[in-house]
Amino acid sequence: MKKNFKLYGIIIFVVAVVILSISVTNFQKQSTLLREEVFDKCEMIALELKYAREYLAETMAITNMEHSETTRLLMPAIAGNEIGKKFYNATGYRLKQVSSQYGDPENRPDKFEEKALAEFERDKNLSEYRGVDEIESKKVLRYLIPIHVEEACLKCHSAKETMPGFMQGDYADSEAADYTFGNMKGAISVAVPIDRAEAEIKGNLVHMAIVTTVGMVFLVAFVFIAMNITIKRREDNK
Repeated sequence: MKKNFKLYGIIIFVVAVVILSISVTNFQKQSTLLREEVFDKCEMIALELKYAREYLAETMAITNMEHSETTRLLMPAIAGNEIGKKFYNATGYRLKQVSSQYGDPENRPDKFEEKALAEFERDKNLSEYRGVDEIESKKVLRYLIPIHVEEACLKCHSAKETMPGFMQGDYADSEAADYTFGNMKGAISVAVPIDRAEAEIKGNLVHMAIVTTVGMVFLVAFVFIAMNITIKRREDNK
């Protein structure tokens, strides 16, 4: 009986360890899949803003729209900031335009974004920069794509003396000028909270592991009792 009890105790321990190992592996796999899915969404979000910026710049250039205090609201940089604010209020996802040579303090990059901008400058073929970071004590996924100067951008971002009047006043001391076609202007940055989703995955797997372990313990206990009853009856019949 004692030998059998020790044997089944070892079996229960091994089963628990195996279940725990499987749960940890599953968490890692699901967490990786979740992150890839979120990064795909980040790419779509960033591209949406990129193409919205291009459309606004091209439309203003094609229509020869006068650059004034009123029409400045349609400029890609201004419109992009406002779109980012609305998007954040609606989704909780941070959507920003950042640049090392920012004209607006809202476009100032943080440390993660500075690293991304440096990598884009170093490798002209780099089309994205991604990673895991922490913002306000919350784990987030960060994703950036570069912004390059198009022909339509040069109406506002070429030589300072050719900038629209209101920009010469507001951005006279900024670094938003003296760009040429193809220069990297900055990047579109997306940050998505991930800690809550990973906590839910972990909670579900822990619950499943506990339920599975308890079930296996009861199963082993049942087999242990049944075998001992059978052995006892055989001994009594001898």
